[in-house]
Amino acid sequence: ELSESEKPNEPKELSESEKPDEPKELSDPEKSNEQEELGESVPFNGNNIFPAYSPDIRAPKTLKHPLQDSTKIVFMLGQDDQGDYLYGEGAITEGAFDKFIKYVNFYNERTNSSPLNRLMLHSPGGLVNEGLLIGSYIRDNNWITDADKYMKCYSSCGLIYAAGAEKRIQDGAEIGFHRPYIPEVEDTQEFVSQVYADYLPYWNYIKADIKLYDKFMKEFDRNDMYILNYSNIQKYMEIEQY
Repeated sequence: ELSESEKPNEPKELSESEKPDEPKELSDPEKSNEQEELGESVPFNGNNIFPAYSPDIRAPKTLKHPLQDSTKIVFMLGQDDQGDYLYGEGAITEGAFDKFIKYVNFYNERTNSSPLNRLMLHSPGGLVNEGLLIGSYIRDNNWITDADKYMKCYSSCGLIYAAGAEKRIQDGAEIGFHRPYIPEVEDTQEFVSQVYADYLPYWNYIKADIKLYDKFMKEFDRNDMYILNYSNIQKYMEIEQY
């Protein structure tokens, strides 16, 4: 058996001395409890693709995601026969996008090889707008989203995966989608219609398939999930299978 130092394909976490500073919580002087209510979208890069509310949505507990109750996301560098990639696991919590950017910059500044451009995420979901920030970066910078056989990328994680300019999946991986919700708000027809309208600009921005959007937005609520895998994902995405 190879020693730990000889294993090339396992994600390698940085030592404490090498890690970039943890992101500090972003302050927002205009943030108030009113942001939890439905409201107008806010601008991003000139595009109104972010709803003013950002619920924490996760896969239904019936799916038993191993990281269902995690309280943070951890990033590390992985390597396989395609090269280096950024690997993340855990819930998409406040500051996830800031941490993502810090790690991308950290690795890119310390390598002589090509910049990172591939992401794998093993996540039950989390804060939607943090996910949309990561997804927008993925699309804007032509990143690849990847899922090996161990990846379960559910809920807001699926919104990130869908943003990949190119996508890869290995047999055994699962990408899950359902309609965003606010835990304390009932899924009335009016609410469901507004959620559909609020997230459509992001979906169009990342150039994802409207048929998939209609499917999970109209048929899969907080208690259910539409799961794409090796056998059915080609219905909605151009994808490399391996």
